[in-house]
Amino acid sequence: MLHVDPGSVANWIDQELLKAHRTPGGHRRVASEDLVAFLREHRIPIPPELKTEPTRILIVDDEPAITQFITRTLAGVYPDIEIVEAHDGFRAGQLIATLKPSVVILDLRMPGMDGYEVCRLIKSQKALAETDVIAMTAYPSPENEQRIRECGARVCLTKPLDTDLLLEEVQASVGA
Repeated sequence: MLHVDPGSVANWIDQELLKAHRTPGGHRRVASEDLVAFLREHRIPIPPELKTEPTRILIVDDEPAITQFITRTLAGVYPDIEIVEAHDGFRAGQLIATLKPSVVILDLRMPGMDGYEVCRLIKSQKALAETDVIAMTAYPSPENEQRIRECGARVCLTKPLDTDLLLEEVQASVGA
């Protein structure tokens, strides 16, 4: 299923990288949700048979031209992924709660609820713990990057976006 040697999986379990239990006969068993969490954490592609919900990406930016550009870019590469747009932090919060996206591409500066607050909201909810946040900003600085990473974002990209880098980061997040 993972296209790795079974010994590798045994090593991951023995090193306590992959949560598992043993049967009375000594065989290792891994729950599917633990395997999916491990694969996401280590950016290993998730086999289709382990995906239970459609992959969703939420793009949040107060500039519709940017969300539309990102949507077109991603839809061209990932036609099977559901892509949703929000243009403010409040709407993003509503969509995050109902859709439970796999990935949120999030602008830092927005009126009302900013990207930092949205990221904290995502990472504070247990049901969203596995959601990857890819932040973006037109005002890059070491302070902004450190602050958003502390809020739980995996990476912070600079606007204007390098589409190749964006696609690389989305691929790392969705494992497609």
